[in-house]
Amino acid sequence: MSTQMNAPQTSEQDRKMTKGELISYGLGGMASTMPHQFRTSYAMNFLSDVAGLHVGAVGILSTIMLIWDASNDLIIGRIADCTNTKRFGKYRPHMIMGILLWAAVVIMLFSVPSLPETGMWIYYVLALFLYSTFYTQFTVPWQALNSVMTHDPQERNLMLTCRQYGGFIAGAAVGIITMPLVQHFADPKTGWLVSAGIVCVTMVITGLLSAHGARRVDYYNSLPTPEPLHIRGQLGIIFKNRAVICAALLLGVVELVNATSSATSLYYLDAVVGNVTLKSVFSLATLAISLVFVPMMPAVLKRFGKQRSVLLGMILVAIPSVLLMVRRENATVPEIIVWNILGSLGFVMANIGVLAMIPDCTDYTEWKFGTVQAGFVNSSITFMRQFAAALPTTIVGVALAAVSYNTDPDSQAVMDVIINIKILYPFLLLAAAVVLLKLYPITPAFAKQMRAELKERRAKAAQ
Repeated sequence: MSTQMNAPQTSEQDRKMTKGELISYGLGGMASTMPHQFRTSYAMNFLSDVAGLHVGAVGILSTIMLIWDASNDLIIGRIADCTNTKRFGKYRPHMIMGILLWAAVVIMLFSVPSLPETGMWIYYVLALFLYSTFYTQFTVPWQALNSVMTHDPQERNLMLTCRQYGGFIAGAAVGIITMPLVQHFADPKTGWLVSAGIVCVTMVITGLLSAHGARRVDYYNSLPTPEPLHIRGQLGIIFKNRAVICAALLLGVVELVNATSSATSLYYLDAVVGNVTLKSVFSLATLAISLVFVPMMPAVLKRFGKQRSVLLGMILVAIPSVLLMVRRENATVPEIIVWNILGSLGFVMANIGVLAMIPDCTDYTEWKFGTVQAGFVNSSITFMRQFAAALPTTIVGVALAAVSYNTDPDSQAVMDVIINIKILYPFLLLAAAVVLLKLYPITPAFAKQMRAELKERRAKAAQ
């Protein structure tokens, strides 16, 4: 086992969290989810239909960014773990810088510059590159707080609930206001820019408040810093870590549910249903589910456990696909709304269930390898989320380009492709989730034993 630490873990992590800290951490969910959902839901459509880029090339462009995503998640996670500033501590300086620069790039991404075609491609490649960088710089340190602000598993679940509560509200708000706002303006470019401005103001305010709320735990020398490791040793901590690998792949599977649904949503509502305003209805339904169900998730996790919650959620996601297989383009609007509610409920359960595993994986890494690396462990797991978030744009973009979407967007071939994607992906992802849950090594009994052993180790280290 490797040794570490230039600072002892403080008793602040063992005292009860305040309501203010829980709320401020939840605001980070708004700061991270609103721009992420804005980009996931609308960037592909904006770049193809407003900026005028080829739909297939746009999808491929998003996947090319995965090369950078593969690097910056792990790089920033490691940098954040090794940061120790006198004014803001370890994770908060990255949150502050990241949210400010990320907001500027969101405006850049949803603007249409007056450039020739080559210049347009360079502009949007740069925008996506910077978006990925500053998205990671804010979200990885913020997510790491879920593992380091408290050692109590129930409080970690409460933090996760607050985070998801803020995230689902922000995501629903994006869906509710964006299309009506864009359609309000005669020039869609203006509508998209105004929408992006609203997103940016909200993300900056909530992001800064979230960083401020962690000040009692994250300050100079308050959190342990891992000793330097060569890249080989650092990656070995991940590749030899079955808990992290399974959790990362599970998070990728669950994110594919959300990302594929978002990537096909507007195309489905436009080409198959013929009513894009239903996007707002879907978002309202998601918001209602969030308001009612997310606060119940700590009790659900306690009753069913994290793994079973993930499995139940994935089953709920797959049910609408069975119904769509039968109804196809003949599905009525009420049926589609009900299916969306079922899918949203399933995603909430599965997503929160997987995210609740991440602090356990941080503890498992400390237990197995003797090193506390909350940022690196979180970034290693959430890398799969970013990978999964970008992958559907390529799949959908290439599939639509193959049936000549740019020249004939209302054809039967286009409708068939969109429907078949919506039918197929939930079944494949459910099967993948079942396999990964079987391989995940942290059972409830082992988690309890592991936390008890870690508590003894920390007590000895503090003496």
